Amino acid sequence: VVVWGFGKIFRALSLPIIFGELIGGIVVGPLALGLVDPGSELVKILAELGVFFLMLHSGLETDPHQLFKASKKSLLISLFGILLPLVGGYFVAQGFGLTFEESIFIAVALSTTAIAISVRLFKEFKIQGTNVANITLGAAVIDDIIALILFSVVLGIAEVGQVELVPILWMLAKIILFFGIVIWGGMKLSKYANKVLKNKGFTFALIAALALGLIAEAIGLHVIIGAFLAGLFIRQEILHPKTFNKIEDRIYGLSYSFLGPIFFASLAFYLDFSAFRTAPWFLLAIILAAIFGKVIGAGGAALIQKIKLKKAAMIGLAMNSRGAVELIIASIGVKEGIISTEVFSILVIMAFATTFFSIFAMKPLVKWAFPVLAEGKRNG
Repeated sequence: VVVWGFGKIFRALSLPIIFGELIGGIVVGPLALGLVDPGSELVKILAELGVFFLMLHSGLETDPHQLFKASKKSLLISLFGILLPLVGGYFVAQGFGLTFEESIFIAVALSTTAIAISVRLFKEFKIQGTNVANITLGAAVIDDIIALILFSVVLGIAEVGQVELVPILWMLAKIILFFGIVIWGGMKLSKYANKVLKNKGFTFALIAALALGLIAEAIGLHVIIGAFLAGLFIRQEILHPKTFNKIEDRIYGLSYSFLGPIFFASLAFYLDFSAFRTAPWFLLAIILAAIFGKVIGAGGAALIQKIKLKKAAMIGLAMNSRGAVELIIASIGVKEGIISTEVFSILVIMAFATTFFSIFAMKPLVKWAFPVLAEGKRNG
């Protein structure tokens, strides 16, 4: 009830609901009222299922054709939008004396983009369907795919304990092969899927996600990679629209109305706000590296491709929001012992700060650019 209530408050304020759910976790968790035992096995299991279903739904929302048909503009924006915060985050962490594993993990967390928040920003400002929105969303999809690949590589490095070229190359080969086989197999089987599944698609979605999750773990990846790929496999064009909509609706309900909020609330149990006192300059440096890296990287890549300054700035700001994927990656990092609870808290605060910055900075920018965008929308 508390988590739902805070989510509703944040929705009313036109702010990301997941941050309201985090605050709900702070209220019921050990940081405030202590109503929920952070060591509860039930909470842990439900939170793990929350991660699983969130990534499954994220895959459902991602069109694999966008990955192959993404324009050169989206690809370059994504690459620069990843590279600058990745490099900035790594060197900031190294400068403050963190280990290589912690530094590279922080760098990966800074490189993500929250697709859902970007979509919401465009809908809120009524500019969805414009060229700016399409380029940004294409870049955000590529961004998260690359972030998940980098995340798997970092987990591999953490297991080995040092940087070894052959294991990293082998890990990359496994990831690319796994992605390729699943997407290629999905496309080949698409013409048979609707005949076989009919109205039993939801059960099939669960089986496919669990199976791919187990395969992912068996080859040294994380289960969330398998869940995400299962979502990519269950595409709208391979099923009857009614069947797909039923699957998407049920998984959305499980993800964002039940298990997902429990996961986001449980993240608050790991929070440690002592960073404001013990590492304020590190916290500030991470936030600045995240904002400037993403806005300048993505926005600059748009600018050099002859996209006008107003639109380039909007693309950079929309790419700057962080949410579910970044928090999922950070939570796994703290559970695996790669980062400390203090670093985890800094990453959560960074997600708050960068997203709020994008929301508030976009409002005046949209008004400034609106005549140009309106004309672009009329022209298709």
